[in-house]
Amino acid sequence: MDSLKIGISIVMAAVILAVGLANIITPERSVSVRGLAEREVDADLAVWNMSFSMGENSLESMQKSILEKTEVIKKYLIKHGLEESDFTVKPAAITDNSLNSYMDQTKITYKFVARQTILVRSGKIEAVKSAYADSLELVSAGIAVNQDYDSKVSYEFTKLNDIKPEMIAEATKNARTAAEQFAHDSNSKVGKIKKATQGLFTIEDAAVGLEDKKNVRVVNTVEYLLK
Repeated sequence: MDSLKIGISIVMAAVILAVGLANIITPERSVSVRGLAEREVDADLAVWNMSFSMGENSLESMQKSILEKTEVIKKYLIKHGLEESDFTVKPAAITDNSLNSYMDQTKITYKFVARQTILVRSGKIEAVKSAYADSLELVSAGIAVNQDYDSKVSYEFTKLNDIKPEMIAEATKNARTAAEQFAHDSNSKVGKIKKATQGLFTIEDAAVGLEDKKNVRVVNTVEYLLK
């Protein structure tokens, strides 16, 4: 009988202890939110594969023509505010049409056709924009600057590391604001950060026609404990 009483007492004590712990230990509550940071910046690097094509019937005349027209373009770029350190003259790509068995040799206008490229890579954005916009001026010198896709000016933003810390802090701040709103609606308070994940930075054109302005964006995901 005494053993039975002892057993019942142990069971009751265990139940009381379990109920007490249940009142003390509550499930951990948290909320996961996203914070966005976004800003518009000016591009700081312009890249232009400035190229033109020409045809000649001898390599000697082709060489002379390439050198003369390249000098004209170099002076043109300098006139628009660029320096020789801002561009590089690449080797000309010359095609011998007489070696093309698929072409009707009786209809070939030029035996040799060349494409000359001057690679412009500069932080002088306005100078590059001006030179690109005025490139029709070169027609009077017998130079037709190519306007195909590969010859368009592209603009880049290279100073992301300079604005990263501020943007990460802004995204985290915006995430906390969202968490506080959620906590307010659920009669809770925001506690410490449980987990945080930084999203990838994206750099895109601000708009069509505004390629020299970039939109930088990052989204952070933060999980906060709730009290």
